[in-house]
This record gives sequence, structure tokens and C-alpha cells, in this order.
Amino acid sequence: MKIISSFALLVVSTIALAESTWSVAIETEEDWHYYLRDCAVLSNGNAVVSITGPFEDPFLICFDREGEILWSRHILEAESSRAFESLGGLVTLDDGFAVCVHSEPRATGIDTDVAVVRMDSSGSILWTFVLGEDDEDIWMSTDMIPCSDGGLLVAGCPGQQLLGGYVFKLSADGRLEWMTQPEDIEGFALSVLQTVDGDYCVLVSNYNSIDVQHITSDGLVSAPITVADSEIPIRARISRINDSFWIFPAIEGHVLCGERLYPDNGMQNEIIVQLPSDCEVQLADILDGDLLISGGTDGLDDALLLLYNFNGDLLWQRCYDTGADDYLFKAILSNHGILAMGNINSISGEVLSFWILKTDISGIVEGAGITENGILLIEPEVMYIDLYDR
Repeated sequence: MKIISSFALLVVSTIALAESTWSVAIETEEDWHYYLRDCAVLSNGNAVVSITGPFEDPFLICFDREGEILWSRHILEAESSRAFESLGGLVTLDDGFAVCVHSEPRATGIDTDVAVVRMDSSGSILWTFVLGEDDEDIWMSTDMIPCSDGGLLVAGCPGQQLLGGYVFKLSADGRLEWMTQPEDIEGFALSVLQTVDGDYCVLVSNYNSIDVQHITSDGLVSAPITVADSEIPIRARISRINDSFWIFPAIEGHVLCGERLYPDNGMQNEIIVQLPSDCEVQLADILDGDLLISGGTDGLDDALLLLYNFNGDLLWQRCYDTGADDYLFKAILSNHGILAMGNINSISGEVLSFWILKTDISGIVEGAGITENGILLIEPEVMYIDLYDR
């Protein structure tokens, strides 16, 4: 039985000289099931966020460049008997985007599936692909990336931190082109990327070692190359910086350390960033030689965005205050500025709110008040949307 019938959207939108900046808070009830999962900036400058939760159908909201809602909708409610309640990863494609979700054993027993939905910028579904709908195996997704031919590459495993990874390739029109065999990737497939020559690499954890495996454009998998004899967090991702591959494990002791993995050449083999000691932060995005950090001050009174270069130099730091305790757990850099998301606890005083923040490329929100300490003050407006309106 649905207890919650709607949520409030708190919005402020102002026009910047180059790109509009805005802030949105999605206010929830105490027994809310949904969680804010991912965000993406489309090629036209609009923004999409994904929301998933236990036993609920995935929900998407699209904002225009001024922060107004263009459309919102559920997906996958009629595609399968599964409850697609996890991941919600978004990637931008030409004239739209794709979202990847998977079901959980608690919702479906031991039989779980992975779904990829390709949508255009207007919110129409172009195609849907479901892995595992016709079997009783366990499928879980860990990463999805766009490919240079317009298709998608998805990595996953048979369960949370269970060994035995897989990678499959979808064409631009949603056809399964190939999938690795169970014995090809023995470890836990964490992350994938496409190389400059059009092939792929997958980052694999074997609990006490870290491997990289090369995959050709038609799905042939090489033997693993061990790049480190250590454990790696499940959230670790492989990134291509220039012509080399890097990983950035979890932040420890307010220090972010990036390690070159493969190929092991070049002038720089390690990136070390000393982060402020009075904050709780994490690596959010890597783009054009910069590292975007998101989080909040100790006690989570104010949210933070920080930008560093690969030499560990702080380029700028922005602090945001919505009038409550707030935190930004994800952010992405784009040509249209920075799109970030997190939590506010809370604008109305009693509940947790989901927060989406759009800034310019320097982290500035036009029209926001500024305190003597340089903190940006944001006062949202209220709008409403019915989450369960089909």
C-alpha cells in the first residue's frame, strides 16, 4: 500500500551570463523508500536525475537549463516482474541518455536481472534491454559507459562482492552484440573504460589483488594483468587520463591518492591531494586534468565543492548553505557547468530532502547570498510533483 502520494520540489533558478544556475531540493516523508542515485547533463544542457528504491519502479526527472521540470516518469513498471531498485547509473548519449538498473535478491529471491533503458531527451523510451529475464541466475551491474559507436558497455557480477565478473556490449539500437564467458573474468568486475583504439579495459578485484583485463572490440578477453597486490574499495573506478589508466581508491586520512595502473609509463605515476581536515569529502569527477571533490564540512552543516589539479593544487573551494545540514555526495563537470546532488536535513525541519545543485564551471550560483566567510546562501522556492502518477 502506498503511504506517500507526492513530494515537494524546492527550486531557485537564476540566469547567469553563460549558463543558468539553480538549486532543487526534493523533500521526502519519514518512511520514504526512494533514494537519489545519479545525475547527468545532456548535450543540450538539460539535466536528468535517477531515483530508485526498494520494491519501487525507477523514477526519472528532467530539468531544463533554468531548473524547471520538463518531464518526470517511471520506467520498467511494465517491462518485467522484477523490482529494479538499485544502481540507477546514467550516461549521456547523442540526443538523450541511458540508465542502467538492477534488481535485488531481497525483492526477487535469488533471481535478479539487469536492465538498460535508452531514452531520448524528451523522455520517450527508444528501447529496453533486460539481462536475466529468461533465466534464474543472479545478475548485478556495477558500471556502464557509452561507446564511440553509439552503443553501451555494461559490467557486473553475480552479486555484491562475489567473484565471477562479466561485461556485455549493446549496439546503438539495443541489440546484444557480445558478452564475456563466465571463465573470462574470474574476479569482481568493478569498472570499464574504452581505450583510444576502440577496445576496452575492465578493472577487476580479487580481494587481495587488483587486475586489469583487455577486451577487444568484438569481446575477446585477455589474461589478467596484476597491477597491485592489495584490496580495493568496491566504489573504485578506472579512469583514462591522457593515454594511461588510473584508479583513485577511497580517501584515507584526508588524503586522496591516485595510482597509475596500465600502461605503466609516463612522467607521473602518482597523484596525491591533501584535503582539508575539517571536512568529509569524496572524489566526484575527473575531467581535463582536474579533480572535482564533493562533500561537506564536519558535522555536515554546509556542503562543499573543491577543484584540484593533478599536482594537488587547490584551484577553488565553494561552501553552500541551504539553511539546514547539507551534503553533496556526487558531482559532474561538463561544458554547461557543474551538476551536483546530495542531501539536505532538512529545509522543513523534520525530514531528509534530496538536493540537486547546478553551478557554473567555477562552482558559483548566481543570485545566492554570500556571507563574510564566503559561504553561498541559497533560498529555494516550492513546487510539487506526484511521484505515483503513472
